Amino acid sequence: MAGIKRKEYLLYLANVRAEEQQAYDRGYRITRKSIEEIRKEFQAKYGSIYLEF
Repeated sequence: MAGIKRKEYLLYLANVRAEEQQAYDRGYRITRKSIEEIRKEFQAKYGSIYLEF
């Protein structure tokens, strides 16, 4: 069974993707981060992506 992801992580992921899309829309050539990169970045800053009961 997969764990339940924290709301903060899902918002963080959405914000990263939105920033990437905005940069692309402005004409910047960017390389999108992988989900794994975003997850590791979040974990380094805030801890686990999963809720702890």
